[in-house]
Amino acid sequence: MLLTALKLKLAALVAVAGIDTAEMPGASPEFTKILTDLKADTDKVQATPGNSNVDVNKSFNDAVAKIRELAQKEDKDAIYALAHWGVLSGANINEVAALFRKAADKGQVLAMSELAQVLMQAGAQNPEAVKEAIKLIQQAEAKDNKVARRMLAQLHLQGVTEGEKGTVVVEKSAAKAKALLEKGSAAGDGEATLGLFQLYSAGVDGTQQDHAQALKYLIQAGEQGSAVALSTYGARLLNGDPDTAGSPKLVKKDVAKALKMFEDAAAKGLAAANRILGQIYENGVGVDGADVKQDVKKAFDYYTLAANGNDPQALFRLGNAFETGIIKDPKKARDDKDNVLIQPNPKSALDLYRLAAQNNLAEAFYNVGVYYETGTVVDKDPAKAFAFLMKAATANIAQAMNRLAGLYANGTGVTQDVVAAAGWYQRAADMGFAPAQIALGILYEQGAGVRQSRLVASNLYSDAAQQGVALAMLRAANLYAVGVEPGKPEYTRAWAFAKQADEVAQKSGNKADIDVTTSVLQQLEGKMSDAEKAEAKKVFEKLPKPSAGAAPATAAPVNEAPKGAAPKKK
Repeated sequence: MLLTALKLKLAALVAVAGIDTAEMPGASPEFTKILTDLKADTDKVQATPGNSNVDVNKSFNDAVAKIRELAQKEDKDAIYALAHWGVLSGANINEVAALFRKAADKGQVLAMSELAQVLMQAGAQNPEAVKEAIKLIQQAEAKDNKVARRMLAQLHLQGVTEGEKGTVVVEKSAAKAKALLEKGSAAGDGEATLGLFQLYSAGVDGTQQDHAQALKYLIQAGEQGSAVALSTYGARLLNGDPDTAGSPKLVKKDVAKALKMFEDAAAKGLAAANRILGQIYENGVGVDGADVKQDVKKAFDYYTLAANGNDPQALFRLGNAFETGIIKDPKKARDDKDNVLIQPNPKSALDLYRLAAQNNLAEAFYNVGVYYETGTVVDKDPAKAFAFLMKAATANIAQAMNRLAGLYANGTGVTQDVVAAAGWYQRAADMGFAPAQIALGILYEQGAGVRQSRLVASNLYSDAAQQGVALAMLRAANLYAVGVEPGKPEYTRAWAFAKQADEVAQKSGNKADIDVTTSVLQQLEGKMSDAEKAEAKKVFEKLPKPSAGAAPATAAPVNEAPKGAAPKKK
């Protein structure tokens, strides 16, 4: 009888779409049944990517509809699920917070920690929200929530104060942080053990730097299922600790040991281990595969196994593969049928991106958003595109910030707001994303959404130019030709940037690009004296050299629409 009951209990557990009923004690049979049905459809897609007749979007939307009905009956786990799925279920950030709060009020522990994360985003702008978040974190930790425990440890490492007098809200205490991480580690939380590795690696207030102890925690974290720990230790085994100052010099290169470690972890059911093996075989290890030969087919077999285990990065990599197609041997022709491993299939790519997004991978939210923005496979839906891109942007994906800014600038899927556009361009530019630096430079030139400043624009173009982006070089040349200071053109500096763009064009061999840069140089030279031409060459030599892999000189011309609208980037 006991054995039968145990089997029934195990059968009731289901993990799908970023939700695991093992973390929801007392989940209702109705709730579990909905997730079980969704998982059955998801498993079909993951087991044979590109060959399933299942409509992932329909399956998920059907599940959302049933979960919503259950939530209306006050099922706390269903309410939490709607909030957790957020933009995937069509909710905005305010609705998400309200749902999390409702579930948390009913005692749903996962909702407590996730609501806290939403509230913490308010930061210094809303101290009351932060105080509420801290209270929720403490309540969830007291109920043995591992995520809340790690969050509380992080708060103790940083300390939280309020007001001008610095009233202590959370005591800054490395000792308390360490105690929380040790508690989590003892309970089998690999991410908490990884936190101990980081403490001992860095040496933090009262915890002396100890690389040997840190290594023990790193290995333990991997054994407990931390994908980051497994990957970090594996990389050290594949390469060995370098013989340089500051290096721990504790791990010697042992490729065979690394592979066995990943294979053992994969055999135990750790999906991330299969994904890491896929990465190893896709790229090979060592010069010309001296340590591990590149084997693309084997790599994607491992990716598929990882996807079967709901590894979001493996799902995303498979999505990439179906978007572009994959060949077995990069040295052979792409149009050789025998060399094709995966044919391009945008519909399958989107399905896989959706599954990765369901598992909360920020990059996947970005890609799904782009599909809706461009109308690839699905009908164009600017509002959905905006929602998906916002989710990715708030997770610090620079490309999403840039694209979101473009939506704000053009009023696509959202009310036009050039100030908001400038803010998102700024965030992406601060991360060094060249397209955002160019777009923001245009706004500063025009004074759209920001105070007009040609000097700031010139600096932004220069930053992007140093990354080898020829479009930025031409923008800078244009600006100096008319004058950063109005009425005072600097032809020598303009020529220097145009010359940089011309070098990029010449290397690319693209005739259209070469024609553009040649024309710009000729126009500038027609306005310059011989002395200025000689000086321009000196300025050119002194310019910071751009990085390799420059963008085409005239690629994606900037859309200088009213109010500083920026181009949409593919």
